[in-house]
Amino acid sequence: MRIWKYQEEKDTHLLVKLYKENHGEGEYLGDMDEESIKKLILEIKPDVKIDQAYGTLAYFGLLPLLVFKKRN
Repeated sequence: MRIWKYQEEKDTHLLVKLYKENHGEGEYLGDMDEESIKKLILEIKPDVKIDQAYGTLAYFGLLPLLVFKKRN
């Protein structure tokens, strides 16, 4: 599956969008297999339900991942 990654980092959160098609934003990561994509998703958000997240990306072509940063 061809994957594009858009990332936006703020003080309070990190937003990452993974796309199956070029939406004009983000960088092209290449043609990745299922295992590589799942590994990428888990690196971004380790507590995600990985099969559900991968299924969302595969079916809808978009997977938004929102990670809140811990406050001190």
